[in-house]
Amino acid sequence: MILMPVATLGAYFEFINSSIFSPNSLVYNLLNFDYTMTDRIWNFGDAISSGIVAVTLGLFGLYAAYFSAVYTARLYHKDATVAGICAIIVVTFYTYMVNGDNYAKLQNMSYLKMLGFHSLLFTIVAGYFVGQIFHFFGRDYVHVKLEHVVAVRDRTWNSLIPAAIAVLIGMIFSGIVYYLKLKFIDLNYFNNMTEQLRSSNDIPTILGLTLATLVLSWLGINGPLITVTTSVNSGAAIANMNHALRHGSTMNLPYKFLGGPLVRGYGLMGTSGVILALAVALLLFTNNREIEAIAKLNLLPVIFNSPIGLIIGLPIILNPLYLLPLVLIPVINELLATIAIGLNLISPLAYPVLSGTPGILISFLGTNGNWSSFLFTLGLFILDIVLLIPFVFLGLKINERLKEYDETATAF
Repeated sequence: MILMPVATLGAYFEFINSSIFSPNSLVYNLLNFDYTMTDRIWNFGDAISSGIVAVTLGLFGLYAAYFSAVYTARLYHKDATVAGICAIIVVTFYTYMVNGDNYAKLQNMSYLKMLGFHSLLFTIVAGYFVGQIFHFFGRDYVHVKLEHVVAVRDRTWNSLIPAAIAVLIGMIFSGIVYYLKLKFIDLNYFNNMTEQLRSSNDIPTILGLTLATLVLSWLGINGPLITVTTSVNSGAAIANMNHALRHGSTMNLPYKFLGGPLVRGYGLMGTSGVILALAVALLLFTNNREIEAIAKLNLLPVIFNSPIGLIIGLPIILNPLYLLPLVLIPVINELLATIAIGLNLISPLAYPVLSGTPGILISFLGTNGNWSSFLFTLGLFILDIVLLIPFVFLGLKINERLKEYDETATAF
């Protein structure tokens, strides 16, 4: 939660960059920015927005590693600042070694995927282990407001051994990964899974792989989810679109249950349909002012598929409260959609959809304006809100218990 301001800032500028300064976006084309926006304004706005996204979300993993190490070390009364710096060194060096065979990538470290938002699990775990090294090998440290030169020198000397051990272990681990060409902490490892999900026409396979993708997202490995919800012109997708163009309808497509369009249009409704349902449920039923403020602040970017601020602010990643609903609800959406498609009540998606399209509208535009598909998606959205209400109330009870615990701990 400490990184919520960074995540929210990145989410807003991601929305601005992908919706206003992207020629392939819905907002850009609706407002006809090709003619109403000068090239100078477009270039300036694109540079500013993409730059902020790069230094916030593009380096989010580094910030997560730092604070993971800081709070772990602080829990055991160790030097938290040095632990955080060591975590940054370990994560950055690992990233360097993993990409060592392609040095052109290393000229711009901001764009390395391992340092971004989509690999949070790795960076959080790395920071935690660095903090534990300081726990076992570091000397106790009590924070003081003003430190003179001698105190800083003593503090640095006392942190030398745990810092050296943390960096050495990071070097050994990274060296092993580089030497053996291991790919177990590489986003490309999941490419086969996401490609199978997008191109499959088998319902059990789609539901199972959707479940696996959402569990990975909850764990902090968000790359597969982004890949799945990205429109791709596969052979099956092109066949569906050609059939729709020839017959003037998206009904009775050769690949009715194609995974990519099913997940994007009905299951997840973009990348943040269920997150948007959670935001609405929080706004309607929560009595916690802080949570309500977080939901209000992040509502606009969530509508346009930039949910990172809300995901970090609640938080959702690694939060057991949200594991069950945010993993099962999209699968329920897909199952209901496959039944409706099989009964010809709604249409499968056949047409590409512009980026930045609100999740509720994706099925409507992807079916070339099929109103039954839109109303069905709206019904799914309302159902998602209803299914999330019990978890909202459970979250309120948990927050009350945590406040009571904090007050009791402070009293003692």
